[in-house]
Amino acid sequence: MTAAKSIRSSSNHRKRKREKICTLNGNVTDRRHTRFYKTEWSQLKLTQLKRDGMTLVELLVVIGIVGVLAGLLLPAIQQAREAARRMQCLSNMKQIGLSMHNYSIAFGYFPPGRFVAISRTDNFTSSANNNSTTGNGRCFSAYAYLLPHLEQGILYNQINFTSGPDTAANNGPSITPLPIFLCPSDSGVRSLAQGAGFVGVTNYVLNTGTTFPVSIENPSDIPVTGIFYENSAVRFADILDGTTQTVCASEQVLSVPSDGGNINGNWNGSTPTTGFVLTRGNNNTNTGPELLNYTQDCVVGNRLLLSRGNRLLYGAPGLTLYNHIRGPNDRQIDCRGGLPHSQRNYYWWSRLSHNVASHSKHIGGVHALFCDGKVQFISSSIQLEVWQALGSRNGSEVIDDY
Repeated sequence: MTAAKSIRSSSNHRKRKREKICTLNGNVTDRRHTRFYKTEWSQLKLTQLKRDGMTLVELLVVIGIVGVLAGLLLPAIQQAREAARRMQCLSNMKQIGLSMHNYSIAFGYFPPGRFVAISRTDNFTSSANNNSTTGNGRCFSAYAYLLPHLEQGILYNQINFTSGPDTAANNGPSITPLPIFLCPSDSGVRSLAQGAGFVGVTNYVLNTGTTFPVSIENPSDIPVTGIFYENSAVRFADILDGTTQTVCASEQVLSVPSDGGNINGNWNGSTPTTGFVLTRGNNNTNTGPELLNYTQDCVVGNRLLLSRGNRLLYGAPGLTLYNHIRGPNDRQIDCRGGLPHSQRNYYWWSRLSHNVASHSKHIGGVHALFCDGKVQFISSSIQLEVWQALGSRNGSEVIDDY
């Protein structure tokens, strides 16, 4: 019995041995399932090879590639955006130039850069009319007269031209913003309050020429050589240098209230600054010495006005007027002499003078509107003599390429 059991046990053991195979990953596997487990083992190996994440080195490489691409693309995007802004700025100036031509066709001359009405009781002394004309001086800029030619006839009809743009009678029109006068590259804000709001601003300024005075009635009898000045009425025939070689208008940067050149309303000497100083002793109220010597009259400690580009309808240096004494984007301080306000009198108006350069937020130069209507980008590195020649209407200069 024992022997028979031993034989059957041995037979069963050999049978099971034939039906079994040795290990797959350490486990005994039935022969009938060998093919299945081999396939499963292969899939397991492939799954182990396909990782869900990445190593730190791979991540750093990817980040580096993205950083390089961003470094290449961002400047290109910024340049494309600035190019679009420059094109819009150029278009604005072209429209302004077209309005000047339309005005000239209608009236026979360019609008006055600054219109002043002198009171009949003004005796030409500093204290005339108690040093005030109560706004009857008017002092409107050329832009006020161009409004009907810029499709702004409704705004034009709201202006009270018997008073000044800086008086309560014109609070409404004076605070009306006009996008055509704004350069998209300048993100400056309106900061000069009038009435219930802030006055309209402009990035485009009118050329008074290559000398300090704004008025041809200045005490020093210095000629005014530009297109726009006090009570000007320049005709095309008066532009002896040619309309293609004479600049009518250019650009300026709006003042920033937090300008670093300002210390308690006075200039601390830092440049460049978005403001302009007044001449030594000028209190901007009832005393305004004219500008005769730039280096001596415009010095550190003088009063600093952070209102450049403000009062679109108001004809005054640093607001709507500039000149070609210094080159475009010159870093020195801008300066104004005299008193421009419509409440003053002839004595102070005749002493209105300035050394205000053209500035822009564009890289490398400024736009210039020529009297023939073209707009050209002028490099900041243009020779000063050439820039000054472009700023005069009758200097008979021979201008080389620029």
